Amino acid sequence: MLTGLPNPHSSSAPIAPVRVSDVRQDAWAYRLLRSLQVNRSSDRLVHRPYYRPFSAVDQGFTYPPFLVSADHYFEWRDSSHQYPIFTVNFCINPLFQFQSPCTILTNHLLFGCPCYQILWWDCPQHLPVALAELLFLQEEELEENSVGFLHFLEEFCQAYFAPIAPYPPIFNYTLVPDQPPSPPTIPDSPPFALHNPNTIPLVSQQ
Repeated sequence: MLTGLPNPHSSSAPIAPVRVSDVRQDAWAYRLLRSLQVNRSSDRLVHRPYYRPFSAVDQGFTYPPFLVSADHYFEWRDSSHQYPIFTVNFCINPLFQFQSPCTILTNHLLFGCPCYQILWWDCPQHLPVALAELLFLQEEELEENSVGFLHFLEEFCQAYFAPIAPYPPIFNYTLVPDQPPSPPTIPDSPPFALHNPNTIPLVSQQ
């Protein structure tokens, strides 16, 4: 019998605690990337998904861990002249530390139509009430059917939170999605990050 070797099952050996990651954060990133794989443009609706990689460059180059952010830009075009009469942009960014989605109304610089910006760290589960009310007011002024546009936007929000495979089909959109209770943790820059010789620094070193 071998003696003098450490006991691998010793109860007195110090064990460093391991932080268990919240699986809901991984689901958040997966849903965001999945939403970018579908373009919902049809007829008068124009949908442009934009992928925005999210990584700090304060050391002059990117390094893991990486996060993701995205924009989903929608246009509702006039049936006669085909120019947009409403635009809505869902801007999803981990840095938007709001308790609820923030809706900002501006005018489109090129077309002059109402332009709605919805800013949050996640896609809203339902359209903000302020956005729905503003669209109904615009419908009265422009005599356009904004109900169809609202329907497309609601469908987008529901599809965004569709169950992640391989969950059984019994799960449907009516269930409350397992949304993280808070935005993803923004990773800190390592104090002594190793320089990547294959990357051109994007910022000047101090």
